[in-house]
Amino acid sequence: MAEYDANICYSIPERKALLDDLGGLPETTVQNTEWLYMLEEDTRQSLSIEGYFATDQELEAVLAGRKTAPEIANYFRAAQAMYDFALQYYRDHIVRLDVPLVRHIHSELFREMDARRGEFRRAGIHIHGAKVQPPEFDVELYVRTALALSVRFLQELPILSALARAHTLFESIHPFSDGNGRVGRILLNYAAISLGYPPIIIKGWTPEERRRYYHALEAADRGFHEGFPDPEPHALEARLHDGNFAPLELLLCEGLLPRLDRIAAIALEQHEPLLDFKELAARLGVKEVTLRLWIHRGKLIAIKRGKKLYSHPRLILPPPRASSRRPPA
Repeated sequence: MAEYDANICYSIPERKALLDDLGGLPETTVQNTEWLYMLEEDTRQSLSIEGYFATDQELEAVLAGRKTAPEIANYFRAAQAMYDFALQYYRDHIVRLDVPLVRHIHSELFREMDARRGEFRRAGIHIHGAKVQPPEFDVELYVRTALALSVRFLQELPILSALARAHTLFESIHPFSDGNGRVGRILLNYAAISLGYPPIIIKGWTPEERRRYYHALEAADRGFHEGFPDPEPHALEARLHDGNFAPLELLLCEGLLPRLDRIAAIALEQHEPLLDFKELAARLGVKEVTLRLWIHRGKLIAIKRGKKLYSHPRLILPPPRASSRRPPA
């Protein structure tokens, strides 16, 4: 996070509280240009991790029906539908993860591509280049147990800790013969949105970005490098304790913060105009360089338009609460 101090991840609760005060997440409709941008970026980056590269122009052509690329179209449509579904759960204060939902995501990703879409694998699988050893049998039972654990994580742990553990567990089980990364990342964002957070964009356009993501998963899933225990909650959770989740939590933080900040700023802008930094500095009686320092330290939310930064006094954040300063376990 070049613009931020690494400790800024501890300010996520304060940023989320501000967004909630401003009305929370907007509706995930295609008329909402911010959501459309995030869906498109999620599609590009997630497919890039899998080796499917789509430029802005190609993605636009596929979504407009001028070009056929089922991997791209299916991902965008599956993400769009699932994120809207998650938003409805967020409105009703419900966190729901179950096997039919996971099957449905896979089914939509492979629509018109695989007759066995939505079916869990029935044999062992090897993940190329990974050290984790997914379970060979009882795949559905492992998924059910993992989802139940994930719901508890989401209810009890800080958001980054919960999402990192849930994502690691799903990807380690690797329940489908193909498409596990895509399903897992849509499921990750579905869970985040269910709690009122925007989608997290995990970058994968460059080889370095992809390596970083895979290395973060490898550090997190090391409890499963020698195989899986029985599909019991306490056994799976005990193996998770062997993982190092710091790299993955940082990566998720980097994928969340810019979207969280931008949505909060846009939500405020519905009520009050944002100020460029010259105006804001004059109103607050500080120098513009001070405002930039506040951004770096996580004290101020700002968005960039053209070459200018914009913010507002209401986007100044309080110091992180003591409970949010505790490093993740």
